[in-house]
Amino acid sequence: MAAALPGQAAVINLSASASSVAVGQNFNVDFRISGLSGALGDSLSGFDLNVLFDATAVQLTGFSFLDASGSVNQLDLSEAASFGFFGNAQASGNSIDVFGLSGNSAAALDAGQSDAFRFLSLNFKALAPRAGTAISLDLSDPNLLFTDSGSGSLPYTVNGDSVSLAIGQNTQVPEPGTLLLLLAALPALLLVRRRGAAALALSAGLVAALPASAQQPAPAQASKDASAPAAKAGDAVSGQILEIKGQRAQIRMSNGSVQWVSLDTPVGNLLVGAKISGKLVQGGDTLRLTNISISN
Repeated sequence: MAAALPGQAAVINLSASASSVAVGQNFNVDFRISGLSGALGDSLSGFDLNVLFDATAVQLTGFSFLDASGSVNQLDLSEAASFGFFGNAQASGNSIDVFGLSGNSAAALDAGQSDAFRFLSLNFKALAPRAGTAISLDLSDPNLLFTDSGSGSLPYTVNGDSVSLAIGQNTQVPEPGTLLLLLAALPALLLVRRRGAAALALSAGLVAALPASAQQPAPAQASKDASAPAAKAGDAVSGQILEIKGQRAQIRMSNGSVQWVSLDTPVGNLLVGAKISGKLVQGGDTLRLTNISISN
């Protein structure tokens, strides 16, 4: 399927990070553009599109406008006069409305933008088993738009407007060694039911033979330090990203406190666990993190 103007056209392509996942697993769908050139005006400066999906099978958990190869937004190039990048992705029913707009000048985009790059990545979580579920670009959307660096319509074709993946049941199988030990302990556990407390010693001995990892409970997740003061507007903060939901992130601050803040720049779920720093400013009812810097 194609939507193109006469002459050379850019190519839009969708790809998924996996062809099959289990319920509860996360995956990404990447949107790439290629076939651009250094010619005047032959650069991507904005886009407006709808993505179709089955909301009973998968859930949108995050998004990113960064190019995978260099972790750079190719519509937000370094330029002194730039007013920045604006973009968002919002799910409603079985559709996701996505837009992005560059604040760079035409000269900066034509000179500095790559000829091929990822301009959007959507992060999903599998919710229910499916033999195959599709995530696709809505080519019937009357507002589907890709703009060039001169704010005109960018000629394009679509090569792969949909991805499909299978979602299987999330079943966990014990390690072979642990499974054999558990089977060996089964007769003793039955004796407990028949003979009462006298068989408990035998069961305890078999449990002691299990690997240490099978005997010990999983460590509890670290909790918020109740004694740590919450950061406030005007503070320069640093910490670790614990969770990302849209343009909000839960951050464990360097003093131990855990807070949700709005992000001045969109961050994808792939950066959960990374270190982040910036300055907090008041943004309506929430704190907003500006001058963001992220490192591993």
